[in-house]
Amino acid sequence: MLSRTAESCFWIARYTERAEYTARLINVHYQLLLESQNQRDQNVIWRWYLESTGQLALYEGHGLPLETMAVMQFLTLDHANPNALVNLISAARENARGIQDQLSSEVWHHINRVHLAWKAYTPASIATTPHRLLTEVQDTCYTLHGIMASTMLHDEGWTFYRLGKDIERANHTTRLLVHPILLQMSSESTELSDLHQCVAILKSASAYEAYRKVSRSVVSPEKIVEFLLLNEYFPRSVRFCTRGHRQHIERLMNKSAGVSDREPARLIGQLAADLDFVTLEEVHEMGLESFLTEVLRQLDRITMAVSRTYFRSEDTHDVRISSPRRHLRLEHHEAVVHDVKALLSARIQFTYTYEAPVTNVRTIMRVAPHQHYGNQRRLDVRWHMDPPADYRHYTDAFGNLVWQMDHARVEKEITCTVDMRVGTQTGYLSDGTLAVQGTDPQDTDCTVASSEFTRLTHLVDRSEALVRLGERLRGGGGAPGKLAEAILHHVHAALRYEQGRTHIGTTASEAMALGSGVCQDYTHVMLSLCRLASLPARYVSGLLPGEGQMHAWVEVLLPGSGQKLPMWVGYDPTHQRRCDERYITVAVGRDYQDIAPTSGYYEGEAKNRLDMAVSVTLESHGPTERWYSGHNQATASTSYPDEQQQQ
Repeated sequence: MLSRTAESCFWIARYTERAEYTARLINVHYQLLLESQNQRDQNVIWRWYLESTGQLALYEGHGLPLETMAVMQFLTLDHANPNALVNLISAARENARGIQDQLSSEVWHHINRVHLAWKAYTPASIATTPHRLLTEVQDTCYTLHGIMASTMLHDEGWTFYRLGKDIERANHTTRLLVHPILLQMSSESTELSDLHQCVAILKSASAYEAYRKVSRSVVSPEKIVEFLLLNEYFPRSVRFCTRGHRQHIERLMNKSAGVSDREPARLIGQLAADLDFVTLEEVHEMGLESFLTEVLRQLDRITMAVSRTYFRSEDTHDVRISSPRRHLRLEHHEAVVHDVKALLSARIQFTYTYEAPVTNVRTIMRVAPHQHYGNQRRLDVRWHMDPPADYRHYTDAFGNLVWQMDHARVEKEITCTVDMRVGTQTGYLSDGTLAVQGTDPQDTDCTVASSEFTRLTHLVDRSEALVRLGERLRGGGGAPGKLAEAILHHVHAALRYEQGRTHIGTTASEAMALGSGVCQDYTHVMLSLCRLASLPARYVSGLLPGEGQMHAWVEVLLPGSGQKLPMWVGYDPTHQRRCDERYITVAVGRDYQDIAPTSGYYEGEAKNRLDMAVSVTLESHGPTERWYSGHNQATASTSYPDEQQQQ
């Protein structure tokens, strides 16, 4: 499983579990404080909660009083508070959107529905019906867990989801136990206010009814600690959760043979063993607060170890959210001073026109990228086809998103419009030059070995001219990155951009002999030279503002050094530059034939024609304006028989 998918499943679970606990605790203590008009009670209860969850400093920074309604607004709708319910729900939805193709439609619709509902809520909504809205969050989280369990494969993604849920659950139950009433460790709670607080602690963990079945006579702090910390049958006890951690990590290690780091299993095993064999008397001897603090530290260590081992992420030292924890790892071989982000929108329209009715029409499209690719993220996509078709999608061997549309009969034409928005990010050095960066091969869905991209194909062939040029470039020595740059510049110098002289079947040797062509030909020639030099290189089909059609370029696999991993680096020989934040990668393959944007077949004698128009707009970007030309949008329409050549 891809690390980004595993990480998203992990954090969907943590955010929804955190939202459930937060909503329940607010609801319970809101109901408790309705019975008290004492301002001191409000101060004590809310100060304890904010302090135990690390939010007190932020709240005090707002200058707000410790009053119930003010605290509730802060904990539910304050966008400046990363642990507010609206932000937790948004973070869960953000992670789900990043792996939407890996989730069932029921899961996505459920998460998206509650996200849209909470976006519409106002402080007046919370003040009017707080109990209903908070209960709605709890029920939503319960239902989501059931939907995921019922509609998704119980594979590694499910295991990461369960691991994240149990870590978050253990974390919150432990924090719940750091309560002034419990730390006093009195033998039995006799005062009404103390009794109510003990009951509130149990209800905050959905544990009151289960506790009463185990301890029928008394509600005492000592028994509450024993139940929530060490009970082996209650699913929210810390001991029960750590047993779950051990089961989940063992399952992941059995399925992930390539993961050699056993640190997560070691840390989880330590914590589970401690809780399996410790007695309540030993906890008292160590001090309850000290013991709980060490449990929280161990849970943080486990989170960091899991992130390093399975997500290759180093920035998890604080498990409290500050932003959606969807991290795309961008490998830099040079010191990057700042990043430039871009938001691009694209529209692809095509029409297949047939001279007469045809039947059993199948259209294959590779016109939209997967939701994540390196430092690129597809934010949304919409498409419409007329007449409507039977639709399915799948991922091909190169990791590309493929849409398959089937029509039983087409009278005259098929039209399709695809709209999408894509976010990209690129690093620049202090002198304004583009840093060398790319995509980790392990962060893509490609199952084709890199050695396959060193082989020549029908379109990426050889000729005497190409062989001589390749030998001359290779003879110059230098690192693979330097060699790729040299090939880039020589291809640009050897060819002249000219439309109409080549076609979709033109080979690299033919384009080299002609000395001209379009981006598809530039790309095939560079691929040939790279592969003759034993550099793994692949064809990229994508989008670029100002082109008016689908664009093409090359990705070269540069080896890693030291702690740095190999990465696919983009080179555009048509424009003689490395690819930056303006480029949208749609599909990769050995050559154009592997990843034609549209293709297919039909039954019938009628001839057909393809008309396609592409527009790409740069909607927003970072501070580095100078890397953008003034022409950020272009639309063109061209007709081709059956297939389209990339320009």
